Amino acid sequence: MTIDQQHLLGRTMDFPPRTPWHLTYLPRGYQWRAAQMTTTHSNSRALLGGMRVVDGHCLVGDAVNDAGLAGAELFFPVAADYPTTVRPGTQGLTPQDFIMWALGNHATVRELAADLDRVTVIDARWYDGQRYPFHWLLMDQTGTYVIEPLGDRLHVRANPLAVFTNTPALDDQLARLATYLEQPVTATVTQLAQAIATSNKSLPTGGNSVQRFIQAACCRWGRTPRDVADLLAFLRLVTVPHTPAHAHNYTHYQAVIDIADQRYDFHDLHSGVVVSWCLTKLMMESPTTPRRFE
Repeated sequence: MTIDQQHLLGRTMDFPPRTPWHLTYLPRGYQWRAAQMTTTHSNSRALLGGMRVVDGHCLVGDAVNDAGLAGAELFFPVAADYPTTVRPGTQGLTPQDFIMWALGNHATVRELAADLDRVTVIDARWYDGQRYPFHWLLMDQTGTYVIEPLGDRLHVRANPLAVFTNTPALDDQLARLATYLEQPVTATVTQLAQAIATSNKSLPTGGNSVQRFIQAACCRWGRTPRDVADLLAFLRLVTVPHTPAHAHNYTHYQAVIDIADQRYDFHDLHSGVVVSWCLTKLMMESPTTPRRFE
């Protein structure tokens, strides 16, 4: 969920890790190589976000960069459509590497969108031997956007509803929200927001991605969160507890990103510790050395 007026992005990380998630800082000039590829990339932007490491390689779950561009990857099984080979004249990336490239080298969503034809995101295993299909939520000073891998290409579009979850694709989620609100599936986002504001329907129960999308939309437009505390209160509502029924797919951390201040609040649900850092401060203290906070 994003709150454009306050430049806030909040998310829960429910993806099962093979290594632990930590708040991590990567300075400008950080070098990395996409899985299955030979090219070494050097980031022009510093990053601060939730990351995990496998054999020295960083997987970025979400982050903000030093231009105030933020992004988060979300699980996109079944719907994701990636080519299996790199298009001639483009750089190859796995889905796991895309957010590192996107946030590490672009200042705005517009700049990133203009660069998408330079890369091919392919269906390939990452360094941990796994394939992960993702789609992405993005936010900059102009608003909220999504990038979805559909029809062998990456498609970027505005997301004025300002909520996003795992599969299905955004159009499908909007149609399901319209049906829940008893609106035509052709309803605009403005019409959906107005319907939410006047609805007295009970929220759907359950924790699948469709139910959570409706819950998030109704929270965002029914009683709009105004600040970090409100956003965290909502994230607690959709947090998946670690139980025998959710031994792997449970919430590992909650994150709130302020793109104006480039501040990241990492709420580790394993330890109960909250770690907060400002990217600009880290860039001054550690201009060339990555840092991981535990």
